[in-house]
Amino acid sequence: MDTSPRDVTSNHGSLSAPPIAELEVVRVTHNVDSEGFHIPNDASGTVVAVYDRGAANAVEIADLPGGPEVVTLRAEQIERLH
Repeated sequence: MDTSPRDVTSNHGSLSAPPIAELEVVRVTHNVDSEGFHIPNDASGTVVAVYDRGAANAVEIADLPGGPEVVTLRAEQIERLH
């Protein structure tokens, strides 16, 4: 049996997930203050625009006081919901 270490990315490309795309549903990973809104951890929303190849995203969040709002969140502040 071959027990030598292998580079698992050599034949399959990167193992990282693709960037979040427009119209994907995401959740906020921790409390965020953005554009005058306090967005609580676990709030969910829909990505409506992607900036700088996914470095930031415009996310529509429906459950904010006053109704739905679009806020800009950095990639590290959100994650894709499956």
